[in-house]
Amino acid sequence: MELIESPLFGRNVFDMRTFCVVTGASKGYGKCIVDHFCKLLAAGSAMVLIARSESLLLDVKNQLEAVRSEILVDIKATDLSKGDEDTFKGILLNSLKNIGKAVEDFDQAVIVHNAASMGDITKKMTEIGSSGNIRKYFDLNVTSVISLNHEFFKLFNRKTVKQVVVINVTSICAIQPFKTWSLYCSGKACRDMLFRTMAIEEPDIRVLNWAPGPLDTDMQVLARSQTGDTDLKVMFEDMHNTGNLLPCEVSVKKLVELLQENTWDTGSHIDFYDI
Repeated sequence: MELIESPLFGRNVFDMRTFCVVTGASKGYGKCIVDHFCKLLAAGSAMVLIARSESLLLDVKNQLEAVRSEILVDIKATDLSKGDEDTFKGILLNSLKNIGKAVEDFDQAVIVHNAASMGDITKKMTEIGSSGNIRKYFDLNVTSVISLNHEFFKLFNRKTVKQVVVINVTSICAIQPFKTWSLYCSGKACRDMLFRTMAIEEPDIRVLNWAPGPLDTDMQVLARSQTGDTDLKVMFEDMHNTGNLLPCEVSVKKLVELLQENTWDTGSHIDFYDI
């Protein structure tokens, strides 16, 4: 199947007035993404930051506004695992109201699906039995992504803006199984396939499955302390002890380079180590 390229294929994503939504934006990789994007986005752009902690989000908002006052920033503290279409519709509409802008004030829309959890990484797949915990994991990592994406595209699409960019923060675990990480691996694989499918359904939308590499974040602390498989746990401990985990800043800089070039094959799974 021949894909139709976005009319702005090859144009620096950061050159346009952009409405940018980032989930999991209060700390770790998400915060690093918004820090870098804020410095690069065109004047008149807006950023909507979503995470659970209002206090952390407020800190990030204040930091961003101190760096670039010409970037509008709105925050929304919410538990994505409990959100539904009305929740996400309200977040987006209220953000536009809060910043005093309308959809037509932007040339481009970007959404970064970064928020994620690991689920139970202590058990083999056959040992996982709590339907409540399973449901909560997929509600956060899959269901909320689909629902938020849907509401986003009701407002921002190729009829209302010149370009739409969708970034799914994924993992090598989307394509490679890790023992005792069955929930995490399946969640990442599901999201990858959702956005690969979207890319062929909407070929003029720029879709990227971005695997940032092994990051030195709170999630890695969980990996080292809770992983049930001994060999895998030792591997992560060795990576930490030998300094082989990536600083978030190093990974985000490669993501930024991809977005500036804007020539990746839409829907691709691209790993930090691929470029």
